[in-house]
Amino acid sequence: MNPLFGHDGQRVLTLITGIGDLTAEEVDQVTDAWKQICPSDRAAAWAQLVRTTTEQERYQILAAASLARREALATAHRLRRVDWAFWAAVSDAAAAVAAGPRLGPLYNTLTAPLAAVMPLLAASTGSAHAGTAGLTGPDPRSPSILGESA
Repeated sequence: MNPLFGHDGQRVLTLITGIGDLTAEEVDQVTDAWKQICPSDRAAAWAQLVRTTTEQERYQILAAASLARREALATAHRLRRVDWAFWAAVSDAAAAVAAGPRLGPLYNTLTAPLAAVMPLLAASTGSAHAGTAGLTGPDPRSPSILGESA
């Protein structure tokens, strides 16, 4: 059986289930922090994610991001917060957790806004998180992995 959110699915689920515990002030803090991240840095992180994952891994990553966004929408609605930057920050963070250490320093670009209120995310890819996602190794699209000649 292939886990829905990749090899680090438990960590993704922990993130998702923690979203509903956030306070209105924490939602505002995440929203403000997300707006401070340079859009081109976020784009670079997502581009790295696409370049270094297989189609199946991207499906798992996007499933994590989608479910996290839905939970963020429900939480924002309950707390009467309407700024879409909160939903985007949560979606970015879930995608980064699902993608794991292959993002390198860009992992923090996607997780930093939510990490301020969710200590689970504070571990960077170079510390306790490294190696936990099971997504390390050679580029899965490389010729040697695909069985093609170079």
